[in-house]
Amino acid sequence: MSTNPTTKFISTLEQTPTIAGDLNANLKRLKNNLDDIIKVLGYSKTIDDNLTKLDEYLTEANQLLTFVSVIPQIRPAATTMKQAISVLQPQVKSAKKAADSIESVVKPLREALQKLDPVLQKLIDVTQEIQDTSQKFYDTFTAVYKCVESLPDGSAKEKSIDYLNSFSKDAEPIVSALNTAMSEANSAINSFYNELEKIKEALNPLNAINDAINDILSALDPIMNLLKELENKLKDITIPVLIPYPHEVSLYDIFKFFESVAELIDKAFSFVQDLVNDLISKILNINLEIPGLSDIFNIHINVPSIPDFSKYLKELEDAIKQITDLFDKFSLKCPPDSKG
Repeated sequence: MSTNPTTKFISTLEQTPTIAGDLNANLKRLKNNLDDIIKVLGYSKTIDDNLTKLDEYLTEANQLLTFVSVIPQIRPAATTMKQAISVLQPQVKSAKKAADSIESVVKPLREALQKLDPVLQKLIDVTQEIQDTSQKFYDTFTAVYKCVESLPDGSAKEKSIDYLNSFSKDAEPIVSALNTAMSEANSAINSFYNELEKIKEALNPLNAINDAINDILSALDPIMNLLKELENKLKDITIPVLIPYPHEVSLYDIFKFFESVAELIDKAFSFVQDLVNDLISKILNINLEIPGLSDIFNIHINVPSIPDFSKYLKELEDAIKQITDLFDKFSLKCPPDSKG
């Protein structure tokens, strides 16, 4: 096929459905995986919130353990748990700072992605329209071109060739510009998607860390409930004391000020014995360690620039209107009618 305006146009137009199809596929890939990407980008917020909650739990637990340690029977278990808290809590605070830093970077990207779905769908629709329209016109145009090429030499063939060349001179730059715009958009969107996949991979360890945090929170919940219940009993339950004069004394004060009076201590303990035994059992079975927590310090996120999807949409919407109007003007028929 010799190089002339018509063959050049055919070569350019032949690429359009493929380029549009590739762009359409990349847009669908991004849209179809958007929810999963946003979910993973939410790990930083989830772990940030849970580390805050855990830090608050540990602070409160430490205070409650100090308070209930007035009971001699619980003191060894409470001391053991407080020591474990003293090791874990600084790690939690440091990890919380790292999570804050990650979340400050990830949050704007996550929020931007949450708004993308509508424009992605419009881009998918318009690229599908470009693919279908260009393929249909390519089939029509090449059929006419082959027909003209097969005509016997004469004025009808010459006029048809002139028409094809004239039309192609006008159409080729427009279609070529469209191909370039779609290729550039496709490259940018493909690069953006690949960067999002890298961020997903970087954030994936947070899910396992968060599971470990949730395990500790779940194990702490019943202990916190028992500690609060015990605290209330120590404050609210009173028993009569005759020294130095008859009066009611809270269980807490009994344990605190009458530790040498075995009869009073035994009586006070009888009110909380089952609760204390349950609490000791749970304290001795809790593991205050978070496997992999230090991995959070190795997470470094590079947030890519978000492609201007609205700009792409406007460009392609304008382009589909332009090429549709252009293709509609094509009026050459082959074989020509008897008057041609």
